[in-house]
Amino acid sequence: MRKLRMVVIALLAIVLSGCMDEKLPDGELAKVSISKSTGFGSVNTHFIKEYEDEESLEIFHGAITTAVRNEGIVDMAAPEFDLQVVDTAGNKHGYHLWLGQTGQNSTLMDVKDTHTIYSISEDFTDSLSSLIRE
Repeated sequence: MRKLRMVVIALLAIVLSGCMDEKLPDGELAKVSISKSTGFGSVNTHFIKEYEDEESLEIFHGAITTAVRNEGIVDMAAPEFDLQVVDTAGNKHGYHLWLGQTGQNSTLMDVKDTHTIYSISEDFTDSLSSLIRE
């Protein structure tokens, strides 16, 4: 019975980890637009900055694809920024972003899943901060 439980848990972990891949942009990014967030569940489309250059898009792609899912119940303050990410296939993805200070992690949330947060590394936080707060 214990082996069966371990197998079920392992299968669930594989399925759940695959769920995040569906929320990530497919392939390369074409554009990232940033706005001040107006709350949970949607992206504010009054963008303050837009990025289409390869270097910036690589930073955003790396930050999103390497973000680590946090376990537990989510209870967050209102988001600081919204991101609209468009991949080269034209698919749009929306995220809420809490941008940390230099040397801190940042937090990312898919606007369609406000019950799950992801941590962005200190290195990517520093790079994102240079882009967004410049």
